[in-house]
Amino acid sequence: NKPVVSIAAEESKLDATIYTILRVREAAQQEIRLIKNGKFKDVQRANVKLAIRYMLKNYRLADAFIAASALLEDNSKRVAAGEAGERAVENLYTILEYFDASDVQNLKVGTYDSMAGKEGLVLAGLDSVKNNIDEFLAFFPSTEVESMRNKILEENELNRKEWDPKLGEIVNLPSAI
Repeated sequence: NKPVVSIAAEESKLDATIYTILRVREAAQQEIRLIKNGKFKDVQRANVKLAIRYMLKNYRLADAFIAASALLEDNSKRVAAGEAGERAVENLYTILEYFDASDVQNLKVGTYDSMAGKEGLVLAGLDSVKNNIDEFLAFFPSTEVESMRNKILEENELNRKEWDPKLGEIVNLPSAI
């Protein structure tokens, strides 16, 4: 039996990693919406390559998957979850490599019609990332995952309420996570 302090620390670490992973899922969904509808708030969000780098680096996505997987007690589940997380990271890197390998300077949101088919790979990759994240999260108690989803929804709602409409309308509000 693990001491209560150890269990609490593991639960806290699990919450933090699930929160981070759900934020990346949300970012992937937002990027999909931006590409499809062509709306963007600022130049940074218009840069798909930059957004994907943020998902990988700022959220330390690979580390979050490793940390969460390590908390699973069943070894086979730990391995399977780790593989799902690894696929999500690989899908994001594949999109980045596509930019570098095909001499594509960038995919700018808002030029959807002139992307000459390039958006398909990016949209498919981002959709795969979401699916890989969902597969990964299925290894964890649904109560933990839903708790972190609710936390994100509450934070998003607070951000919406705090937004000063004088600055303009909020573009690309998340609908769900």
